[in-house]
Amino acid sequence: MYVATRKLYQMKQPTIFVPASIKESVERLFDVHRALDQSELRHTLIGMNVGDEFQIRKDLKVKAFRTYHVIPSQGYIIYSVKQKLKQEYMTLSGHEIKSLRLSGVEVTYTVTSPEIAFTGDTMSDFVVDPNNADVLKARILVMESIQLLRFSNILHLSSNQLILMTLSRASYTICFR
Repeated sequence: MYVATRKLYQMKQPTIFVPASIKESVERLFDVHRALDQSELRHTLIGMNVGDEFQIRKDLKVKAFRTYHVIPSQGYIIYSVKQKLKQEYMTLSGHEIKSLRLSGVEVTYTVTSPEIAFTGDTMSDFVVDPNNADVLKARILVMESIQLLRFSNILHLSSNQLILMTLSRASYTICFR
């Protein structure tokens, strides 16, 4: 189990994102594992609805997006978050920029970039959902599916640098570059 392995390697406790609708069930599952294993299994469990965002740290955030399955499901996109200096302040010195900041002027703007998207097991319908455009722009797209042929359109529509497709009923991964 992921949480126990992190403890074994003396890593800090993980933050785990799950659909809000199953958060209580996942907590009960952890309780059962704790009882069987007699371990703490420390973690932070975050329930998210489609469209919710969570700031992981200053430069990273995660957003839940809708996927399509026989049961309600969702995927997650991890974004890098950067502050960039506004164009009109590019010629100013560091001291001038600092003065503007101290006087309350907003000298930067936020740039977010989709880095990694994970769909979980889904049908290809998520591709045509306009709310999921960033999934196909992520540098890395990880999908789980048992029907590869349904996803052939993803390979033509996406600008992903790397697509990993894991087959949930098989023991191999297919990688497209």
